[in-house]
Amino acid sequence: MNGPTQATALADLQAIRAFAVLTLDGRKWLLPQAEIQALESLLDIDHEVRIPRSIGAVAFAGEWWPVYCLSGELRLLSEPPDSRRACPLLDNGADRFGLVCDQVEALTAAPRLLAPPACMAPPNSPIRALALLGDELGCVTTTEHLAALIAAALENADG
Repeated sequence: MNGPTQATALADLQAIRAFAVLTLDGRKWLLPQAEIQALESLLDIDHEVRIPRSIGAVAFAGEWWPVYCLSGELRLLSEPPDSRRACPLLDNGADRFGLVCDQVEALTAAPRLLAPPACMAPPNSPIRALALLGDELGCVTTTEHLAALIAAALENADG
């Protein structure tokens, strides 16, 4: 991302007032709260209902939502680490899936967002911005960019 495209994307994210922090292996990933439809327990995952590379599915709103497990570096995992406790169901209107996380929390105030450096923002990167969270740094992404990352991982696994 660079130039006007990066500035537009950052401005769009800065307009969002409510974010949730999803913790994966100690790393903090921020998503717009509006994209989280429900928060499920890992006990709700049916491990018999699977699509390729998912760890199972959750029944929600009359549908099966595939559930994926990503590492803190956003690599697709076949089994969730023992630290995982929650499964937010993400929906942006086009993509619907669950993501097992160590922790999910709502931010009480909109974070200060910064443009990522060029080394963190190649065109296929899910990192859309960086967020200052007290003395920590979080990465901002969206359901759309996580879905694209998962799709690319599935495509690479098949080919």
